[in-house]
Amino acid sequence: MTKKVQWFGAICISLLLCSLVIYQHIKASEVNIVLSCQNELVAAAPQTQAIEKNIMIADFSLQKRSASISYRYFSADGEPIATLHVQGGILSAYKEKNIYILNLTQSKLIRHNQQLSLPQHATHVQAFALRNIAKEGVHNLTIQIVKTNPNKNLALLYFLPSTNICACSLITMD
Repeated sequence: MTKKVQWFGAICISLLLCSLVIYQHIKASEVNIVLSCQNELVAAAPQTQAIEKNIMIADFSLQKRSASISYRYFSADGEPIATLHVQGGILSAYKEKNIYILNLTQSKLIRHNQQLSLPQHATHVQAFALRNIAKEGVHNLTIQIVKTNPNKNLALLYFLPSTNICACSLITMD
């Protein structure tokens, strides 16, 4: 009878320790960051090789364990072209290195003006995300906040796998 009690106690302690480890991992991956990045997109048109310029505003929202990115595309004159929304979760957050690995599972493109051509960046990001979601069930994206200036609420954001870097407005919420 005492061996059964000892086994039961050992199992309960093991379950408690496992639960504590899982809880700590979940809490460690919780993030509360909002980034807004503006970039000028320059590309050669595929048919005419004419230089096309567009504006993109990328809004990143990392809240708790959820991740959402909205890429908003505008003409050089500021006219809205399209918005690409990708959503999912935060797989890992290495806060000491400011690295966040996102698992994005949904992608939706909304066209605002059919007369304006979709920027190549939008076409590539959408195709890449949709292919990965269809094939693997998830589109992974790693972002790293390379440098911050808290006085100006600015951050330099590094993207993988693209290796792009852009300056962003940074809002951290506690």
